[in-house]
Amino acid sequence: MQPELDDGTQLKVSEIFESLQGEGPHAGSACVFLRLAVCNLRCTWCDTKYSWDFKQYRYEDEVKEQTVAKVAKVLADLAPRHLVITGGEPLLQMAGLEELLGLLDPALLVEVETNGTLAPSAFLAKRVQHWNVSPKLANSGESAAKRLRSDALTAFSGLQGAWLKLVLLGETDWEEATALLASTAWPKERTLVMPVATTRAELSERAPAVAALAVRHQLRFSSRLQLLLWDGARGT
Repeated sequence: MQPELDDGTQLKVSEIFESLQGEGPHAGSACVFLRLAVCNLRCTWCDTKYSWDFKQYRYEDEVKEQTVAKVAKVLADLAPRHLVITGGEPLLQMAGLEELLGLLDPALLVEVETNGTLAPSAFLAKRVQHWNVSPKLANSGESAAKRLRSDALTAFSGLQGAWLKLVLLGETDWEEATALLASTAWPKERTLVMPVATTRAELSERAPAVAALAVRHQLRFSSRLQLLLWDGARGT
């Protein structure tokens, strides 16, 4: 049974590693990843199920419950210039995240990847320089009631550092993507599209169609460098 989340004194950590940011506007940037465990969605194509699917994976093997101070020390020892906080869904541990960022160098570039179902606190909205906000479409297998939160998306759309990242199978998803863009009034210049893929082969198969949509609708395209370089190997 998965334990309840602690209120800010500990973080549930999946993994910490150095790599390149594989997606979004900062793709190719050297960074340190802090992957937090636990998610409020169950996307069928998720490539990090070990961070939340504790029917398939053992919680005791996959999650390290660590004090915020310990996580801060591990990160400080790595001396990153760019920190990417991902998940799971990082904002489920918002109190601990606030505490952590309060201990780290205020000059550190912080990027957070979120599914857009939880609005950031005032502290995080000010402290985090870049957000990759990725509300899920029907291709995720989740119901709209779980995966779409208009209040949270509205809060993110007002942040200059927030980008909308739509994960598409291809042309079949475009009508739904268009409706989401219209309902959120998200700035087009901060919107990108990315293929659904968990392997290099899937990326190769689906990327051309999604890239064509980006060209046609004048949106930014994001590949997934971690698949191109390492075929989705864990910790990359």
